[in-house]
Amino acid sequence: MGVGGESFQTHFVGRSRLAPFLNAWLAAPDTAILHHHFMIAHILEVVDNYSPTTEVVLLLESFEQVTFFYLKNLPITPPECYEQVCKTWDEFQPGVSVNSGSCDQVQPSTM
Repeated sequence: MGVGGESFQTHFVGRSRLAPFLNAWLAAPDTAILHHHFMIAHILEVVDNYSPTTEVVLLLESFEQVTFFYLKNLPITPPECYEQVCKTWDEFQPGVSVNSGSCDQVQPSTM
């Protein structure tokens, strides 16, 4: 994924792999993810209880900082947003065909 000339790697981590992923990430010496181990339990609780049809959970890493987002009460549901983005894909990626890493290849997932 790229924004403003910057490239970002994106990964989907399923619930079954989330705890080992967070533990490994926390153990990395150069990662300032979450300084307290209780945050892993908090993240897992949110993931276990969120509604993927009305809410979004994101963990974003930028350099050595990590931000956890739990978005709810959204003006548009995630499935509706996905559908709208697919319908207007050329507005998001001018010059990129629909078959080059867009809605045809990426389907919305639930954990």
